[in-house]
Amino acid sequence: MFFFKKKRIGKTMGTMGHYRPNLSNITRKKPIKKTGFLETNTEKKILKNRLTQRRFSKILRPIVLILIGLTLYGISYIFIISDIFAIKKTDYDHDQIQVEDENPILAYMQNFKGTNIFLLNEADEENYLKSTYPQYKKVNIKKSLPGTLILELEEYAMVANLIYEQDGISRKFIINENGIAINTDTEDLSLPYVYFETDKVPTENQEVIKPEILQFILEAINDFESKFGMQILDTTYYKIAREVHLQTERYFYVWLDTELTVDEQLLKLKLSLPKLDIYEEDLKYIDLRISGQTGDKVVYMLN
Repeated sequence: MFFFKKKRIGKTMGTMGHYRPNLSNITRKKPIKKTGFLETNTEKKILKNRLTQRRFSKILRPIVLILIGLTLYGISYIFIISDIFAIKKTDYDHDQIQVEDENPILAYMQNFKGTNIFLLNEADEENYLKSTYPQYKKVNIKKSLPGTLILELEEYAMVANLIYEQDGISRKFIINENGIAINTDTEDLSLPYVYFETDKVPTENQEVIKPEILQFILEAINDFESKFGMQILDTTYYKIAREVHLQTERYFYVWLDTELTVDEQLLKLKLSLPKLDIYEEDLKYIDLRISGQTGDKVVYMLN
C-alpha cells in the first residue's frame, strides 16, 4: 500500500504549527453598484404631486372666496336688508300705560316701525327719552327677536300740589318726588298743598323745586303731625329766604329753616311744651329757625 501526504491549505504560523487560513483564496462578494433609477422616480412623483397641489390651490382659492362672499351677503341680507328682523310692534305693561294714545313715549316708539332691530341703539334712545320726559324714573327698551320692542316705564310718584301765586298770576301743578311739575291747572285732594314764592314762573315738565327741599317739606309735614298730633293745612316755601312755613289746623304757623334739619328744629318745640301750650294758646306763629336745641330759644307770637 502507498500512502500519500495530504496537502494542507494555508500556512502555519510559528513553531506550534497553528493553522492560518489563506485569505487570498477566499472569494469576496462584489458590492452591488447603486443606480439613480429609484431616486429619480421618487423625486418625479413628489414634483408631480406638488404641481398638482398648486394647480388645485389656484382653482380652489377663487371658489372659496366666492363662497365666503356669498355667505356674507346671505347673512347681511337676512339680518340687515330683508324685513325678517324689521321692528313690527311695541309691547308694554298695560298697568303702566292705561291710555295708549296719551302716552308720549309709546307714541315716540311707533317711529321705529320698519327699522332693523339690530340697528336700534336702545341705550341712546333710553337716555334721550329720560331727558325729554323727566317725569319717568325708569325707561327701559328691550329687544325680542325677530321684530318686537318691549317698553318698561316707571314714573316718579306724585307727592304734592304746588300753587304759584304772584303779581296776579296763579298756577297749579302736581309735582312728583323729583320736584318736576307734571300736570298743569289741576290738583289732587289727597296730596299736601305747597304754596311757592319765587321770581320765576314754573313751567310744566320742568323742575320747579329742588328734590332735597321737597323732601324737607314732606318730612316736616309728616313729623309735625306724628309728633304733635296736629294736622298741617298747607305749607309755604320761600325760595329766596330759604324758609318753610307750616300752617296748622289751629291756624298758626311754624317757621322752619331749610338750612337746618327738621329733627333739630322740632326737638326745640318739643322741649318748650312745658312752657308753651300750643294746643291752647292763641298763637300767630312759632319761629324755630334760631340755632340751638333748648326750649329757651323758641320764639313765638300771640294773636
